Amino acid sequence: MKNLYFLTLLLLALNFQAQKKNVNGKIYDKHPAINVANAFTEAFVSGDVEKIKNLVTDDFGWWAKNEMDPSKKDLTSLIERSKYLSKNIIGFEIVNNGGAYSDAMEFGKDKAVHVYAYQLMKGFDKNTGVGLEMPRNSIFFMNEDATKISSLVVSDSQLKWNKAYDAWSTRENGVIYKDHPMISKARLLYVHFAEGNLDVLRRMYKDDAKIRDVMTLSDIKNYFGPEEKMKMIEGFYTSYEVVNLKEIGYPDLLKYDGTDNTTIISWWEISIKNKKSGNISKGYHHNQITVNKEGLIVKEDYYWNPSLLPQ
Repeated sequence: MKNLYFLTLLLLALNFQAQKKNVNGKIYDKHPAINVANAFTEAFVSGDVEKIKNLVTDDFGWWAKNEMDPSKKDLTSLIERSKYLSKNIIGFEIVNNGGAYSDAMEFGKDKAVHVYAYQLMKGFDKNTGVGLEMPRNSIFFMNEDATKISSLVVSDSQLKWNKAYDAWSTRENGVIYKDHPMISKARLLYVHFAEGNLDVLRRMYKDDAKIRDVMTLSDIKNYFGPEEKMKMIEGFYTSYEVVNLKEIGYPDLLKYDGTDNTTIISWWEISIKNKKSGNISKGYHHNQITVNKEGLIVKEDYYWNPSLLPQ
């Protein structure tokens, strides 16, 4: 029994030791190393090559951790990137991401200092128009006296960079048709609207179709369904009627790679009469529908200006 008692005490002591906290450094929100990291970022954004060189050690290297197989890169490659971005990116800046700020972490007995920056890179390529807004998290590894940067690790969006690089190339993404049996869906959509054939019009839509009126859109994620659109058209016909419908040019059917759906873009001139006043005005509609392989509309974006309705 006595041995069991001492064994229990020993196990409790070992468990206490295992749970004991060990301080391995300090975190600072203000530190000279943070100033060095900030100066480096400013120099990178402005393309100040000499300042960049003065802020790093002779053996400086950096890694892009977003790559599939990150490998050490030299200072020359980073300078070339800085030179391109500073000269070719409109509104180029690297700023703190939201309420985030940089931390300086001092590790272990040797007090090695690393600066962690949580930032956002922004701007538009003046050659391609591609936006480069992306989160950018960086770790600056400082030298022994924390006056220069010995290495840098950057994590940002490889997808955004790929998009930026791809914008310089030519790549097909499907076929455009001037004539196609599915184009009838766009034409009949407006024919039935003009004739007030709401039952037929409703059957052209899949029950869960997503519809947006771009003119009144306040959130791109806001859609309404076919039933709501039919009610809107019913309300329209209490005060107005369509007196003339004219197709402008011809619809385009886009068959994108990787999908069975088709997208049809069409433009229309519509003359509308106010039933009460008899006034008639002419307006223009732009319409884009996505049709599934069964021929039902699954998505619609349309644009028209209701202020052109006759008074």
